[in-house]
Amino acid sequence: MTRRRLPRSAIAAAALGAVVGLGSETGWGYRFYRSFDGDSLAPPSDSAQRWASAVWGPGDTLAWHVVDDPLWQPHFPGPEEVTPLVEEALDTWARVPGADVRWRVDGIVSGEQAHGDGRNTLSMEETEDWLGQARRLSRRRRGGPWETIECDVVLTPRYVERLAGTRDNRLNTLLHEFGHCLGLRHAATTPTIRWDSWEWTASSVWRKDPQMSYGWDIDNALAEDDVVGASLLRPAGGWIRTVGSLSGSVTLDGRPARFVSVEVLRNDGGRARPSVQVFTNEDGEFLAEGLAPGEYVLWIHPMFSQRAHSALLSAGAATDPRDLVRARRHRVRAGQETPAGEFALTRGRDQR
Repeated sequence: MTRRRLPRSAIAAAALGAVVGLGSETGWGYRFYRSFDGDSLAPPSDSAQRWASAVWGPGDTLAWHVVDDPLWQPHFPGPEEVTPLVEEALDTWARVPGADVRWRVDGIVSGEQAHGDGRNTLSMEETEDWLGQARRLSRRRRGGPWETIECDVVLTPRYVERLAGTRDNRLNTLLHEFGHCLGLRHAATTPTIRWDSWEWTASSVWRKDPQMSYGWDIDNALAEDDVVGASLLRPAGGWIRTVGSLSGSVTLDGRPARFVSVEVLRNDGGRARPSVQVFTNEDGEFLAEGLAPGEYVLWIHPMFSQRAHSALLSAGAATDPRDLVRARRHRVRAGQETPAGEFALTRGRDQR
């Protein structure tokens, strides 16, 4: 098997943004923000951008502030009523057992939200173009990798109105944006859970969608992809030693199959159950990390929905191969990378 190759380059940094709106996307594995030191649009965890240790190191607690803004009204009397919901969303990520995610709301601040002021804030903005944004700020240490140094979450009145309501999934956009602040990129919907008229239709076969799938989900819990992704970015002590990985490569017409989805299905008593899903990279190679020891089979397929992955499409994502399911089982062991081999796809999917 050809080992994954990540070309290196130095790229000027700017503020990194992530926009959330309606719709769905693919690649619902843990897809990270890359650390600009590597060019891959589908980086593995060792090329992911992480927080600067001087700002949020292992064992540290990251402080958040809610901005006192009249825009909270009429949905909330003031920021004091917003704070418990923010704490609940933060706590959802903090409860991931394999991750060292410690953050808290540290009070209310006056004045306008100012990107680059060294504070991590939650504020509002008068727009209807989106529901929420995670505005990440990065820098490069001399001779080191690019790192995150600040993240500001901005919500719109349209979402805050729903946040003040009683829907079970009202925290989803907050959970989603805090996932971006951790360093996770967008994920995808499952193939059999349908979103329609602000309601989800659950599936008896597939698990619920990750929060990083635009944050639209049937409850406020995290899916396994969210959990694994957070754990890979900020691993708790000893967690890495308890998991393994599965790697391989995919071709289409004899060439690397770029940015196709590789879903790793856990063998559960002879039945395949969803686990995690990752993209192949520019060279058609994939690496599924953070897998609990056990047996897995692979399902490889193109994007179910493309609208959130314009960068991958522009970079030559393969969108028309046929699905491929191999019954061969691959055993993952803790602390080891299991090579799954090469998989050859053929064309035939009719994208609509």
